[in-house]
Amino acid sequence: MRVLVTGATGFIGRKFVARLIENEFDVVAFVRETSNTAGLPESVTFVEGDLFDKQLMKKTVQSCEAVVHFAAYFDFFPKDVDLLYEVNVEGTKNLMNACVGTSVERFIYCSTTETIGPVRFPPGDEDTELDPQFDYSKSKIMAEEAIREITKDTGLHHIILRPTGVLGEGDLYTAFEAIEAVNKRELPVLPGDGEKRIMYTHVDDVASGFMDALSSKRALNNTIILCPDEPLTYNEFFAFLGETLGVNPPKLRIPTVLAKIGIGLLSPIKNRKRTTFLWHVQSVQSMDEDRWYSNEKAKNLLGWEPQVTMREGLKRAIDWYYENNYLERMAK
Repeated sequence: MRVLVTGATGFIGRKFVARLIENEFDVVAFVRETSNTAGLPESVTFVEGDLFDKQLMKKTVQSCEAVVHFAAYFDFFPKDVDLLYEVNVEGTKNLMNACVGTSVERFIYCSTTETIGPVRFPPGDEDTELDPQFDYSKSKIMAEEAIREITKDTGLHHIILRPTGVLGEGDLYTAFEAIEAVNKRELPVLPGDGEKRIMYTHVDDVASGFMDALSSKRALNNTIILCPDEPLTYNEFFAFLGETLGVNPPKLRIPTVLAKIGIGLLSPIKNRKRTTFLWHVQSVQSMDEDRWYSNEKAKNLLGWEPQVTMREGLKRAIDWYYENNYLERMAK
């Protein structure tokens, strides 16, 4: 099978492309001119372009049986909100429309459980009311709606996969920021009571879910969550980080409103040279909300089973950060 992959140079994309090559798929990577393709398998065919070059995309998908779309403007606090919607919504429409009338049999889209957002009565599932908290997740909802509409109008099959936050060796975003902050003792307190639940899925399990989506017939035209079997409370999450890093985890709990005031004061300093996830008022609020989901549909329709628990995934990621000098071993 010949598979076109967008976002092949990203965190999930690289893992997925490697898995495709291991399983003897013919891979075409649709990349931007500025993308860093170093480290990707030599057998990959690279096509340089963007999601607004409709003619090039139409030409590129001609010989493919499946398209897997990871590419996105991924930022919870984007500097250019208009561009985020343009890339994530219009770019997705352009790519899927380019597949219509070609050899492409299924369009597999990487969405996110942030389309669901916080869950009032966990665990949430694919039928839970959507409550997106960020422009990024709102753009993903709009892209999902466009995909379903194109399927309805053209008959081109789709599968929408919604991973939770993704962690693992090589990730340098949300999970890494939390790990780094605990390691540096930058989080002396936590908002709320620490009993709200969070989920991260290891990148290897996410890649497996997309591999399963390439062959599953039962999953066609469905939206499916990819998540671990069990969540961790924030108390458990930070306690495990402290134990693994060999530092004292944050133990004090304060009302969320006070934590938001504190982060609001720190945010301009922490975001002076880079855009972070952790150091924002909205991120503090999310730590006092449940993001606990069910993977029953993935098990039933994809035959998918997560292999890496959150604790194991965090441990593997931390080991990688040490080995690659992203974390310093701290003395107690």
